[in-house]
Amino acid sequence: MVTLMITSIKRAFSAYTSNPFLFMWGSFVYLFMFLVFLLAAFGLLLIYFMVASAVQFEITLESPVTIGVGIIIMLIFLYCMGGLNAALAKTYYSAIGGMKTSLLDFYHYALSRAPPMFGVMLMRELFSILLIGPVAAIYYYFFMDYQYMDYLLYLYALTMIFFLHMLFTPALVSVSLGSLPFDSFRTMFFTIKKKHIYFFGMYILFAMVWVLNFIPMIQLFTIFLFYPVIYSAMMLLIKGNHEGIAEVKSRSGR
Repeated sequence: MVTLMITSIKRAFSAYTSNPFLFMWGSFVYLFMFLVFLLAAFGLLLIYFMVASAVQFEITLESPVTIGVGIIIMLIFLYCMGGLNAALAKTYYSAIGGMKTSLLDFYHYALSRAPPMFGVMLMRELFSILLIGPVAAIYYYFFMDYQYMDYLLYLYALTMIFFLHMLFTPALVSVSLGSLPFDSFRTMFFTIKKKHIYFFGMYILFAMVWVLNFIPMIQLFTIFLFYPVIYSAMMLLIKGNHEGIAEVKSRSGR
């Protein structure tokens, strides 16, 4: 496990040190586009409040209309975020091969990969509901009054979410790099089948770095250094150290 992980990390770190700007540029563009889409989501919510006030509609958080509008805006935002995540992965993976991604290319790629990314993400969340929903219902109807049972439910839910995110990561990476949804699930299957131990170790490392992205001050190092390296190493592990780079280059016309 250690050998394959170190090989992938070495490959990614070597590419990063050769031209760190390509990776840092990807992180910067992602943060910029994330802020743009976040402000756009708040803008849509503000438009709803303005229209509701204009027609003298009473706005409450419990209102079905408000809840419905909120869900629609959230789905639109998640749809856009799927595309941004795909564009970020593509930017990092292209950077390994020494290719630069412009702001316009990042934006166009995010829009083009948003539909398949959103589809895979919805399937992942569907599995989450199927695995967590019945257990939560059993807790609500039978064990809600028992001490510490809520903590067991939270532990179970977090465990399921972690493993489902881990299992679907190869599919999301494959879709991000241009594969069709069916091919991405083949990648997920063969990654889990042939590289299960290696991938599990790499994903643990990736999850640790991902959490560090939310810690003030430390996040400046993780977002622009550790995260690009570990994310790229994980993609190399999933797609292969050589075949994936050639695939990206061929799709870029190089």
